[in-house]
Amino acid sequence: MFFSSTRAAALAFAGFAALAATALPAHAQRQYQPSILTPQQIPYRVNPNQIGPLPWNNTPQQQLYNARMLGRSIRAIPPYAFGYNPYPSPVVNYGPVVPPVYNNAIPYALSTTPGGSAYPVGSTLSTSPYGGYGLSTVGGGGYGGGGYGGYGGYGNYYGDFSTSGTLQGVASYTQAAGQYQIQLQQASLIREQRRQMSLDTARKEAQLAAYLDSIRLTYPQMIKREAETDLGVARSNPSTVDIWSGRTLNVLLRNIQNTARNNLARGPKIELESDSLAHINLTDKATQGNAGLLKNVDKSGNLVLYWPAALEGVQFSEPQQRLTLSLRDAVDKLKKGDRPSQATMKDIQADYDTLKKKLDESEEITPNESIAASRYLKQLDSAIKALRDPKAANHFNSTWKARGATVAELVENLSKDGLEFAPATPGDEAAYTSLYQAMRAFDGGLQIALNSK
Repeated sequence: MFFSSTRAAALAFAGFAALAATALPAHAQRQYQPSILTPQQIPYRVNPNQIGPLPWNNTPQQQLYNARMLGRSIRAIPPYAFGYNPYPSPVVNYGPVVPPVYNNAIPYALSTTPGGSAYPVGSTLSTSPYGGYGLSTVGGGGYGGGGYGGYGGYGNYYGDFSTSGTLQGVASYTQAAGQYQIQLQQASLIREQRRQMSLDTARKEAQLAAYLDSIRLTYPQMIKREAETDLGVARSNPSTVDIWSGRTLNVLLRNIQNTARNNLARGPKIELESDSLAHINLTDKATQGNAGLLKNVDKSGNLVLYWPAALEGVQFSEPQQRLTLSLRDAVDKLKKGDRPSQATMKDIQADYDTLKKKLDESEEITPNESIAASRYLKQLDSAIKALRDPKAANHFNSTWKARGATVAELVENLSKDGLEFAPATPGDEAAYTSLYQAMRAFDGGLQIALNSK
């Protein structure tokens, strides 16, 4: 009995000794001493915290692991970061927030394994004792704590080097890279569309500018349109002011000259009275004055000025009388072919300025009288300007005189001498109105005759 018990105990002790002998070498086999092993002697392991291969760990396993991790990282980018929202309904978050990335690496925890180093270790929500990426507080170990003490950071992570894991990593990386290239092309397409739209806008702006230039009137076009407008008014119903100013008569005269040229004979024969033509004032285009006010003479041939009532007052009598005598002397010299002296012209201008000043300062005349007096002084100023012109004698020697038995002859004489109509002076209004009616009838008949050929 004792023998049996002793034998059983011996056998049990031998078994435990054998088990201990077997376990101790196995435990010692996993302990790599950094002073003995070199990095080249370390088995093919993967560094989960190193995306790029280490200079001394550029292994196929590390490269496959990097490809898989890059694919997962790219696929983890939310769709709204690329410009669109793939979630049509509100999103409910049931999990923890993924920590931000710092320096291209996920935040890490320090290994707490006894004997381990401070090499950064990933974390996860998994309770796996092997560590890796995640939020686990269990250290992944290091060369000092997980088996390779002294080098730290690698732990016992070997990675998934199966065929399916490898293919999955390569496929994930390929899919993410392809999606990235597609997004690049889409961005390039949008940029090209924007460039084409900007070119189209510039083209339309150029077309608009060209259109505005095409409808904008040039100076010759503006002159032509103004002449057409004036001619339309002259042919219809112009005001008496336009007729007496000579403007309407000049519009009809230019139109007849431009249209008929050498075909005046084709117009209707409209006769003119010589008495009416004597009250028509003419001037050349270069002359600014009108000597029509100085053509009124009495039976003795002396100049007569018909002053308005406002200028017949006592305060105007002295400069009025001196101005009348000075103008009479200047006209007499011009009729004889002489020019008035400088002293005479200076006295004329001084008396005129005095009359104008007294009229502006007068408070005794009515508004209507003031208007009539101002109009008369304006005509008198135009006559003084005509006296200063080197061709002033033509106003009094019948050189610048309206001549012609018909409208066609009058237009022909005016064209030959280069003359046009000057404004009417007091007493000439009826002659201007009669001449306008005759010229309008001639212009209408001439247009019908020219258009009928």
